[in-house]
Amino acid sequence: MVNVPFKPQFLLVCGLSAALVSCSGEGQSSSGSTRFVSIQPIQVCDDFGIFCADLATFEEATRKIWAQANLDVSFLAPNRLNASRFLTIDNQDEFAELAFAGGAGAFGRSPLSTRTSGPINMWFVESIFPFEGFETLGLAWIDQNGVLIDDDILTFNNGTGRLDTVAHEIGHNLGLTHEGFGARGANNLMTDGGFRNSPSSLDDIAPSGARLDQLTDRQIDEVRSSGFARTAPGPAADSAPAELPTTLPPLAEVAPDALPWVAPPKVIPVTDLALLPEAAFAATQAPQPIPNGPAMTLLTAGLLAGYLRWQPRGR
Repeated sequence: MVNVPFKPQFLLVCGLSAALVSCSGEGQSSSGSTRFVSIQPIQVCDDFGIFCADLATFEEATRKIWAQANLDVSFLAPNRLNASRFLTIDNQDEFAELAFAGGAGAFGRSPLSTRTSGPINMWFVESIFPFEGFETLGLAWIDQNGVLIDDDILTFNNGTGRLDTVAHEIGHNLGLTHEGFGARGANNLMTDGGFRNSPSSLDDIAPSGARLDQLTDRQIDEVRSSGFARTAPGPAADSAPAELPTTLPPLAEVAPDALPWVAPPKVIPVTDLALLPEAAFAATQAPQPIPNGPAMTLLTAGLLAGYLRWQPRGR
């Protein structure tokens, strides 16, 4: 995601670098048999289902990018979550609640999902970690299920859109980081957005055109071994779950998590979960006018005139 300051809310931020990587080379699509990854989009709306975040899956770009690893990425029919408080994600705990609290299917999640298996649940919201004019376009757990997408990726780059943010965040769920497995190069998909070259069209994406959003062989090996990458399409990739709840369940009545929150031998607190945001972008603002001086000048002149008027005259 432009090189700008990070927000203080980030509890874990990868070190950033524009250095070129030394890796085994750009990944190829001949990486063995096709594996399948399914995505459950979840459109977050207000409590009444009237005002909703925009869905911005950039499906064609996402599929082309992950074809380098011979991953077939499919998107299920969107679910809807009517919960005003999640239209803006203010902190990591709110994201953890969406991703892990409640039972199967809570918060719009696919009932087939677990914390470490798909479909990957992807919430589209209006804002992530807002802070003084900055916004984060994407946020994802590493090697666990859950992605947040800010619908402002639609207006990025004068309306072209940030074509690779969805693919980038999926990569985190598949186990990739901003610097590991050969990332860090400007043309690599998993390099943080502050240093990653963003495609302006499908033609810019590897292996064609400008060859952007490349994957290294090490990255390809990692994602293909992920529990989210299946060896067969399965029902999760071919049909949408039916009769899912669209509203937020009462917190006091939610069922236990689909997978235990306790990971022996200790409880993993939210603050210890690996979480990677895309870099923040400064919102474009019109130049603020500099206060002009006429009023101040007139006031000063009036005071000066009064002062001179009452000064004793020399004889």
